Amino acid sequence: MTIEPKEKIKQQKQAENPLVRSVTTPECLSASLLTLCHNLEEEQVVDMVSELQRQSAAVCGDDLSRLESMLTAQAHTLDGLFAKMASKSVTAGNVELMDRFLRLALRAQNQARATIQTLAEIKQPKQFAFVQQANIGSQVQVNNQQPTRTRKKANAQNELLEQQNGERMDTRATRTAGGTDTQMATLVPKHRTQK
Repeated sequence: MTIEPKEKIKQQKQAENPLVRSVTTPECLSASLLTLCHNLEEEQVVDMVSELQRQSAAVCGDDLSRLESMLTAQAHTLDGLFAKMASKSVTAGNVELMDRFLRLALRAQNQARATIQTLAEIKQPKQFAFVQQANIGSQVQVNNQQPTRTRKKANAQNELLEQQNGERMDTRATRTAGGTDTQMATLVPKHRTQK
């Protein structure tokens, strides 16, 4: 006995019941909700579904003008709602009612801001940079270029520490104690460094 893959079974079930497939489309679900909200007659559901399918096809074809118009209208509606709730909060009789209206006004303002931000991102999408390096700390320089071979430079002699080539300035000679700290004296020969 062979078991068919899940995808074949799913495709067969969908082919068997096209009504379920058509009713669960986003356009059909939205059309049924819109007809209920606007008190439209049931005969207009089919027209609503075809219009929503046309608009979905336009979006899939990179025509976002309808979405831009919708977001602009929503932003204006939310802005009007903000103004209405803010004015009601000012004229409210008690503090609790004023607080409720003001909270609703600020929620509407935040939603208007988010709608405008979404509209701006649709009009001018963010530019993404694909970086080869991850988990970079602050003040770290990362070079993702191909490594280049460099010649090793010979260490230049430090001219400040030497008077002449091979002759050091500090000869480690015994010195007398200074006048400021008489307790400090030069080391006894057995504690000095070996030459």
